[in-house]
Amino acid sequence: MKNRLVFLALTALLFTGPAYIGAAFGVENAPRISDREIIERLTRLEEGQRSMQKQMQTTREQTGQRFASLQKGMDERFVAMEKRMDERFSAMDQRFVAMEKRMDLMGEQTGQQISSLEKRVDDRLDAQWNLTLILIAAIFGLIGFVVWDRKTAFKPLERRFTRIADTIERDLEPESPKGSRFARLMNVLRELAPDDPRLDDALRRHSLLEDLPRKPA
Repeated sequence: MKNRLVFLALTALLFTGPAYIGAAFGVENAPRISDREIIERLTRLEEGQRSMQKQMQTTREQTGQRFASLQKGMDERFVAMEKRMDERFSAMDQRFVAMEKRMDLMGEQTGQQISSLEKRVDDRLDAQWNLTLILIAAIFGLIGFVVWDRKTAFKPLERRFTRIADTIERDLEPESPKGSRFARLMNVLRELAPDDPRLDDALRRHSLLEDLPRKPA
């Protein structure tokens, strides 16, 4: 209310001031304005001020509504963007989880394959080792069989050679200090050959008396 009275006083001074200033400087006074006209003008000014205030209030409200709408739109956009980001991060998390599951599954499958391969290698090594032992046993068995067979096969021959050696030892007496019977027999024949031409010729034909001189006829 106080502000309104100040505004009315300033407006009245604005309209009445030129008249007083003109009177002071000897300027011709303007036509006198009645109080009614002043009140009407003040009323119009007040209505214009009210209209201006109303327009300003409307403008502020519209601006506030626009800012509120803009803020709401920005909030909705940020919420939608945050939602999309959350969905993307959730999808990325799901992909990482799926990738980890695949990696774990691949690791398990690889471990199973390696275990199966190691088992196969161990089985093959065991089979080869068993086969090697069988071959070694077969080789030793074959060697034993060959030795036994040779001993069995050579035993009659050995007995025969022993009999032959005993017979030769008994009949020829090669260890006799006077020489073997064959050597002594040859000496006897050589001694008789000079007196027997037929014996001498027979011994010479068989190269048994080459070192003896032929007896003259």
